[in-house]
Amino acid sequence: MRTLCDRQERGELRRRGFTLVELLVVVSIICLLVSLSLPALTQAHRQAEQVHCLANQRQLTLAWLLYAPDHDDRLCPPESWTADLKPYLQSQDVLLCKTDDDGEHRNSYGLSNTMGGQKRDGVVPFARLHRVSGAGAKMVFIDKERRGSDCFWPLVLDDDRWLWRPWSWPPGLQGLTNRHRNGCNVSFADAHGEWIHWKDDRTRKLIQGRIADPKQGSDNNPDLEYMIESLTVHRAPDPNALEDRRASRPESGD
Repeated sequence: MRTLCDRQERGELRRRGFTLVELLVVVSIICLLVSLSLPALTQAHRQAEQVHCLANQRQLTLAWLLYAPDHDDRLCPPESWTADLKPYLQSQDVLLCKTDDDGEHRNSYGLSNTMGGQKRDGVVPFARLHRVSGAGAKMVFIDKERRGSDCFWPLVLDDDRWLWRPWSWPPGLQGLTNRHRNGCNVSFADAHGEWIHWKDDRTRKLIQGRIADPKQGSDNNPDLEYMIESLTVHRAPDPNALEDRRASRPESGD
């Protein structure tokens, strides 16, 4: 029986490396695994951004709740909430969503006009915190588009039905966005928050500017129905407001 030394002397033991074919197979497998994992990693990253944004809104909502007791139970005006809530925020970083930070933008969120805003489309906003009814269903903060104003009111009353508000009337009030996985984050008056997904493709097209006429995207739109429930004090339009609007219209001549 030959010894190991004899085999080494005869060159029968040789160090063997990978062949080119084997290396190519290994590289191909690695590339395949990376390509399979990238979508999952991207989705996880986007979900993490959405969760972080929702945490921002929770901090803002808690600050909003703290504001009222210090101001005779009055709600923070939507037009000036970024300045009014500043003393109640530990950091100004909560004003920006990670997906909306371009180095120049200062605020990623809008405050519902229903919470301390102006009377719009027959809806009288809540003026004091203790007056807010159905707090778990009434919107406080929402993601807004960069051009959107600090006051959020995407609805307009056209005779006896609600429609999406056009961007130009007045500028910025509409403010809808879909920056989080075809949806956005919303917080409510009981301090809970949730991510909502736009169910109707027409809503996404309105946001992207692919539908010019809001009436096209309003009929039988579940997203619009959700906004009506979340933003209006009463489900149905105020009949007195409708009569006032009709009475204020000039009569056509014969």
